[in-house]
Amino acid sequence: MVLQHEHQLNLIDLNPKYPHDEEVYDDEEDLTIKQAFEHSCDLCNEVITFLHKYYYKYDQCEYSLHKLCKELPKTLEHASHNQHTLALLQVKPNHYCDVCKSKSWNIPLSYHCSVCLFDLCLNCNMNGLQFHTIYHPSHQHPLTPTSREVLVNCDACKKDHKGIFYQCTTCFLSFIHKECVFRPKRLLIQKSTRHRFSHTHPLILTYFFSEADQLVKFYPKCRICNKAFLYGKNCWIYKCDKCRYYVHLDCAYLRGKPSYSSNSY
Repeated sequence: MVLQHEHQLNLIDLNPKYPHDEEVYDDEEDLTIKQAFEHSCDLCNEVITFLHKYYYKYDQCEYSLHKLCKELPKTLEHASHNQHTLALLQVKPNHYCDVCKSKSWNIPLSYHCSVCLFDLCLNCNMNGLQFHTIYHPSHQHPLTPTSREVLVNCDACKKDHKGIFYQCTTCFLSFIHKECVFRPKRLLIQKSTRHRFSHTHPLILTYFFSEADQLVKFYPKCRICNKAFLYGKNCWIYKCDKCRYYVHLDCAYLRGKPSYSSNSY
């Protein structure tokens, strides 16, 4: 059966300043700590992260749920099985769905008919992509993954990628490759480049490096490739403002032989 809990759950907002730009944070350290949040959902067993924005939690224990999991209807009338009412149950991971004939999404939840032994996965019940909707601080609207792999230019790293992209279905102004959208807020360049490069301080991910900002900093170049930065709101970079150390998003993960050697510190 679906997990029940004796206590009342409270809705937690992991990012109350969303949908404003991440630049509104006075303390980037505070934002970095918030973005490191991870907790397991006690219903679907998937991880709850900062990018989900909301989750339910009981203050006196560790019981937590995705907002979507908490708000799933306990029973369902569905056209695929109109003979009986379906009940939401916990099942084994990779359960078989009688509608799509697959074991997709790896979510151990199913709408089940105990009379006919019929199972309906969450993906078939609703837009399964909704289950993976995220709230990213780089954009004011929720982002939803594409239903299939596509080959397009990523708004974050400005490179062409083939794969799953997170897109804004409200304004259609954000299209970010899956690898980029989940880049950590903070990294050590020596770790991400396997010690090809190093820097004294952790680098912080920022989603905006305007021409005005670059002018004030005398138009710095990337410390990895020695090339200039693009202008615009979607120019994601890793930076250490204290040392004026700036790196392209994709260069921060360069693991091949460096083509350029700059001052590391």
